Amino acid sequence: MRFLLEPLRFSCGRPFRAVLLTSILLAGTVPALADDTTEANESTESPIVTDRPTDSASPLLVPRHTFQVEAGYKFTTLDEDGNRIDTQVAPDLLLRYGFSRRFEGRLVAAGWNFKDSDSGSEGGFTDVSLGAKFPLGQERGRRPQMGLLVDVSLPVGQSDFTSDYVIPKVLFLASHTLSERLALTYNTGASLVTSKDNGGSRTDADLIYAVALSRATGGKARLFGELYGAFATGSGRPDRHSIQAGTTILLSRIFQIDIRGGVGLVDSEPDWLFGAGLAFRLPF
Repeated sequence: MRFLLEPLRFSCGRPFRAVLLTSILLAGTVPALADDTTEANESTESPIVTDRPTDSASPLLVPRHTFQVEAGYKFTTLDEDGNRIDTQVAPDLLLRYGFSRRFEGRLVAAGWNFKDSDSGSEGGFTDVSLGAKFPLGQERGRRPQMGLLVDVSLPVGQSDFTSDYVIPKVLFLASHTLSERLALTYNTGASLVTSKDNGGSRTDADLIYAVALSRATGGKARLFGELYGAFATGSGRPDRHSIQAGTTILLSRIFQIDIRGGVGLVDSEPDWLFGAGLAFRLPF
C-alpha cells in the first residue's frame, strides 16, 4: 500500500489539485444529468459499442450486468536520432463491466511491451489503470450524447516499463449523430505526469484531446479517421499529436474486429503504427 500512497503524496501539487477538483465537480453532476440516459446503455439487444480501436472513448456505457472484453495487438516504430525503435504491445486489454445504467467499471492493461532497437531488446509488463465511466446525458437535438470517464494509473509495471507514480485522469466524452451514416466522437480532459526532478519529483498536467469521424459503409463495416494527442505543460516536455484511420467490422451483435494504421505528427510520437484487435460482450 505504501508504494501507492507515496507517489500520490509527491503528486499533490497544483496540477493534481486542479485535476482532482475537476473530477469531483464533474462527478457531482452525474446524478442530475443521468436521468435521461439512453436506452442503448441498458439494452443488451443493441449491437456492441467499443472504445477501441480509436483513442477517443464513446460516452455510451456497456449494458448493465454485461461483461465486455476489448483486446488487440499494436506495433509502432520510432526513429530517434538515427536509432530505430520498434515496439510491440499485447494484449492491449480493456475490460468493462456494466454495474448499472449509471456506472461502468473499467480495467486497462496494455500488458506485455517489447522494444527492439539498434542498441538491444527489452520487454516487460506495463502499468495497470482502474477507472469508471458515467453517463451525463442523452443526445437530443443539438445536445450530444455525453459521458464522464475517470481513471487512475497504478505503478505496478516492471522497472523499465512503469511511470513510478500514480497518475489520475479525467475525460469529458461526447458524440453527435451527424446523419444516418456519419457520427462524430470527441474527448477532452486532463491527466497528470509526474517525473523525477533533482532528487525529488515534479508534477505537470497534460491537456488531452481526441476527435474521431466515423462513417457506416452500409454493410457491417464502419470507417473512421481520428486526430488525437495532448498539449503538455511544464518546461522541456513535448506535445503529442497523431492521426490514424481504420475500420471496425461487426461480425455479430456481440462480436467485432478492427484494424487501424496511423502516423505521428511530431518527433516525440511514433513515425507510424499498426494495430488490430477484437471485442466481444457476454452477459454476467
